[in-house]
Amino acid sequence: MSMDEQYTQMQYFQRALINFNEHLHASLAELQAQHDNVSPHWQDEMRRHYDAVWEPFQETMKHYAASEGPGYVEFLTIKLHALGRYLQGG
Repeated sequence: MSMDEQYTQMQYFQRALINFNEHLHASLAELQAQHDNVSPHWQDEMRRHYDAVWEPFQETMKHYAASEGPGYVEFLTIKLHALGRYLQGG
C-alpha cells in the first residue's frame, strides 16, 4: 500500500471513528434516559444483580466516550497532519 493510500485510509478511519464516537455518546445518553425511566419501578433482587453487572460496563463506556475516544481522534489528527505535510513535501 502506498503512502497516499495509507493517508486516505487513515482519513477514512478517522471519520469512521468520529462517527462511532458520536453515535456511542448519543446511545449512552438514550440508554441513561431509559434507565432513569424504569429505575423507580424496578427495585428487586434481579435489579441489584443487573446493576452489579451494568455499572462497571457503563463506567467503562462513559470513560471511553469522554476520554479515550476523543484521545484516539486527536492522535489520528496529529498523525494525519504529519503525514499530509510529508506527502506534500513540506
